[in-house]
Amino acid sequence: MADQQARTGENSRPTEIPAIRWEEPPEGPVLVLLDQTRLPAEEVELVCTDASALVEAVRSLAVRGAPLLGIAGAYGVALAAAM
Repeated sequence: MADQQARTGENSRPTEIPAIRWEEPPEGPVLVLLDQTRLPAEEVELVCTDASALVEAVRSLAVRGAPLLGIAGAYGVALAAAM
């Protein structure tokens, strides 16, 4: 299995913010995504509180790459079920 923190070279440091993570604050579950449209200049997080916010993140290309899109989709189902 691949390490979640990708490295491009031996001396490069891993990404500080994970590409995707699930959190459960008292207000309810949220999906936190690394906004890939802002890379490499900035590391900005998007917080999706419902499935429609996640759909917009995918449409705006904030989430890219087949593996991450699949994982985000699965979390989107979980987010919708939690509502």
